[in-house]
Amino acid sequence: MKLMRKKMNREMKWGAAILSIYLFWLIYWLFQKYILQGSLSRPYTPDIDMTKELVAPSFESFWFGTDLFGRSLFEVLSAGLSYSLSLAVLVSASCLMIGIVVGYLTVVGPRFFKVFFDLITNIVFIFPSILIAILVMSVTGQSLKGLIFALIITGWPGYARIARGETQRVLGLSYVESAKAIGVGPFRLFRKCIIPDILPQIMIHFVLGLSGVVISEAALGFLGLGGSEFSWGALLADAKSVLLEAPYVTIFISLCMAGLIIGLNLMGDGLRDYLDPQG
Repeated sequence: MKLMRKKMNREMKWGAAILSIYLFWLIYWLFQKYILQGSLSRPYTPDIDMTKELVAPSFESFWFGTDLFGRSLFEVLSAGLSYSLSLAVLVSASCLMIGIVVGYLTVVGPRFFKVFFDLITNIVFIFPSILIAILVMSVTGQSLKGLIFALIITGWPGYARIARGETQRVLGLSYVESAKAIGVGPFRLFRKCIIPDILPQIMIHFVLGLSGVVISEAALGFLGLGGSEFSWGALLADAKSVLLEAPYVTIFISLCMAGLIIGLNLMGDGLRDYLDPQG
């Protein structure tokens, strides 16, 4: 019964409800993009039609109205959702894998490895991540690959710090010490003992990290450093020029982005409470 109460905590219920809406929205858009209006070889993208510029919501069958390029705002937001979520999952998964390996090696590896990565981690945490991302993109150039690389550079140290602390805790457990005493190798110990024990805490950071990537990507997109024209940040940058004329554009974009971030944060907080052994 206690486990069921932990499963049904308020944060997880609200987070799951909000994220379910976005998941169904994403599935609907992918169905439209690759099956109904496009194909796998030629995916559908919202078309520019300046004759329908800034049509108000609910007019001419446009649910959310149109943007300043005459594109359906609902379709533009749908494309932005697909882009933001896929980018967030890719970046967070890459940071998670790098962070786990680096965190483990800083505990069991040679001293120079610990000192080097401690220095790199502290440098990333000292400077604002947005400034580091801008610096990285100024070197790599404005592209989707450059954006992904910049977000990974600023994201992996958080995972590495958690993995390091959890690895130190797990290595002190009696059954892990027994495994080392009977000659279990470092790789097998990492795969069989370390990863299963540290993964729950890492997954909490993963869910919360998704919202962080969405925010960072939107900030870079707003500054003109995004990897897609459908970046929610880039859409907000365009919408500010028609803020007084068509405020609904900014409102809908902001609400969609805020809802996704709130849902991810609620789910992450709920997972933290669920996995708390003292909860």
